[in-house]
Amino acid sequence: MKYYFAYGSNMWETQIIKRCPDSRKIGIARLSGYRWIISSRGFANVVISNKDAVEGILYEISASDESTLDKCEGVDSGGYGKAMLCVIHKGKEKKALVYIDPTVHEGKPKPEYIERLNSALSDANLSMAYITRYVRNFIPERGK
Repeated sequence: MKYYFAYGSNMWETQIIKRCPDSRKIGIARLSGYRWIISSRGFANVVISNKDAVEGILYEISASDESTLDKCEGVDSGGYGKAMLCVIHKGKEKKALVYIDPTVHEGKPKPEYIERLNSALSDANLSMAYITRYVRNFIPERGK
């Protein structure tokens, strides 16, 4: 088992259970030195930014779960790359798998992604300050 840090639609419990049936939710974690964006490909990404941090959900996943995530995230086709980065959970550092899109240019979310991300935010229970400062610049609230 390894840790996986989700910061996009994989925070949505329905989606992560389908993709990663062996996963176990650990809780909210923080990735320092990165900023949350929607890339020009239309999906969530994290880009290096010394003054920012990304909130997300830390999971424990199996090798089989990781293989499925690799397919879903388009690792073989160049969609997302993989990195093992330090995240903070309950004051302790943990090394976690993070999927990072090589596309660092900001863009608009794909229409279908807006609903999935709003479902993810509803399940994740991240801080409202974080959601307001970063996510709502790209993803409108439901019904808005």
